[in-house]
Amino acid sequence: MSRLDTILYDKKFTCTHCGYEFTSKKTRLRRSHPYKRDPDFCEHYEDHAENPILYHVVVCPQCGYSFNDQFRKEVPPQLEQLIEEKITANWTKKDYTGIRSIPEAIATYKLAIFAANIRREPHCVLAGLCLRLAWLYRYQKKKEHEKRFLELALKEYEASYEQGDYMRAGMSEIKLTYLIGELHRQLGDYNKALRFFSKVIEHPLKANEPQMVRAARDQWQNMREDMKRQREEAEKKDIEKK
Repeated sequence: MSRLDTILYDKKFTCTHCGYEFTSKKTRLRRSHPYKRDPDFCEHYEDHAENPILYHVVVCPQCGYSFNDQFRKEVPPQLEQLIEEKITANWTKKDYTGIRSIPEAIATYKLAIFAANIRREPHCVLAGLCLRLAWLYRYQKKKEHEKRFLELALKEYEASYEQGDYMRAGMSEIKLTYLIGELHRQLGDYNKALRFFSKVIEHPLKANEPQMVRAARDQWQNMREDMKRQREEAEKKDIEKK
């Protein structure tokens, strides 16, 4: 038995759209171990095939409906009809139930984002899909694609922060606030990043999540040093020009 066989397993699913029963690969989290974790929680694995985010989205091989555990179980009949018209009617059967490559995982996320938009899923659900898709492009070192989906994730997370639907995804306000700050930092808006990191550091419930507070404080300090260094370099260049 290979290492991958001990990490991946087949989980049974019933498609909430068409009722088709099938199995799809999932990861035993206690047996998969990342060697690195980025500040936005992106985890890196020696073998991409064991990375849990490759299997975060489930795709029904029968009708093409794609979802994750955070999708609502029930939707209005008119939205089900839209899924039938926009997804199932155009579905060319493809099997994503086995071991996935990064390009295959990317395809599943795009299908899920499309389905989530049709179903009008909460902002936190869309944000999580966009962020994980950005990570997949990060693994491929496709900077422009990564940036595009980081921007989309940030937009959805900010809407989730304003509307409070993040609790549905099991995310705390402190973690969400930190993540918004980190995405602003990655996208180059240091002023907004500092503002959100400060909110984490000053949060009335900060004692409940010391790791998030420590991470925010570390990023806040690193960014202040980066901004100081950039100012000094700019001043030096100005002096040289004179």
